[in-house]
Amino acid sequence: RAMGSIIGKITEELPKHEVLTKTASYEIRRYAPCVVAETGFTSKKGMFEGDQGKSFMKLASFIGVMTTPKNDVASPIAMTAPVLMHKGKGDESFTMAFFLPASRFAKASHVPVPTDANVTIKDVPARTVAVHTFSGNMRAEVISVKDKELREALARDGVKTKKNAEVMAAGYNPPWTPWFLKTNEVLLEVER
Repeated sequence: RAMGSIIGKITEELPKHEVLTKTASYEIRRYAPCVVAETGFTSKKGMFEGDQGKSFMKLASFIGVMTTPKNDVASPIAMTAPVLMHKGKGDESFTMAFFLPASRFAKASHVPVPTDANVTIKDVPARTVAVHTFSGNMRAEVISVKDKELREALARDGVKTKKNAEVMAAGYNPPWTPWFLKTNEVLLEVER
């Protein structure tokens, strides 16, 4: 498993989805309802250069990565992919989320309760998103460019984003994976 993560192979459980449309620039995917563990963070430096490391460790501790799981029953939970980040409610506010294994949890009420009050469990309804996949390191300027390119491709093809759709960034690989082997995505909710 460790070698797979170094060479970019994704072996973790992924959120259940169906590809509705595939173009050279993007996919339209319909995601099934799922459960996430999430935490917020603030950063004057943006989504990728602030407190995201501490946020990641809060979520990793909840599921029991390199520690006793920080949940009410000390039950380990398998790591999944991707890790999702998006803008929060304020200008310098962001959210990081781990998808919880659908093979184990159908609803938030089935998940052990986090012992860290900064970690919340949330049901996410089914949704349709446009996804552009790319490799490299996630940086604010890269996400901004990929967001713009995705919006332009969708507009060109007559696909409407949801009103006020904010870009979400998804990373599939651990930080030690070489940049050129990393799988990342930008996602936008679309009308369907």
